Amino acid sequence: MKQMLPLFATQYGRPPPSRLDMPLSLQHAMILQSAPSHLLQPHAVALPTTTKSPGAPSQTGTSAQPRRVVDRAVQVQIVEDLPRVQQLLRQLVEQPGRFEVTGIDDTEHEAFQRSQSQPPDALVVDLNLRQGSGLGLIHAVRKLYGASPTGPLVIVVTNHTMPVLEAACIKAGADHFLDKSRELPRLAALLNQAFFP
Repeated sequence: MKQMLPLFATQYGRPPPSRLDMPLSLQHAMILQSAPSHLLQPHAVALPTTTKSPGAPSQTGTSAQPRRVVDRAVQVQIVEDLPRVQQLLRQLVEQPGRFEVTGIDDTEHEAFQRSQSQPPDALVVDLNLRQGSGLGLIHAVRKLYGASPTGPLVIVVTNHTMPVLEAACIKAGADHFLDKSRELPRLAALLNQAFFP
């Protein structure tokens, strides 16, 4: 049986390093650091800028205009592998008439397929998934939308808050980077700021 490579690996024509003791998202971050710059230009409207000061919670933001969705709820796709956390994220995100969770996926491939068939307004992504990585998904989604201002808002939620991962997520096109163990309560506020300023 042929093993399926994560989407991220196929974009560079080679699989990520096969270090079993290293999370796939960290492997992807290492590849991104050494990738040619022309492969790392998938951002929609504007490149994110770090707003973190020493000792402050992790976050990033873009200089893009606020996103506006009219006449319907903002559609949010959640990408997380743990069922307990999936439900917690759903509870934090859903607000009747404002935010609706349109899908929950636990692999990079499933999440990318859904983002193509049901384009979300916002994507809440964990980095470690059952298959593939959230970092690979972010890069693939940003590449899909190119310079289009209609690309989704991307919020990373992870327990792996190493600076190299945060930098790789920003480079790949994440709008915000949250520490899952401390900053989940900020998720709803970030969504509201982006879509209902």
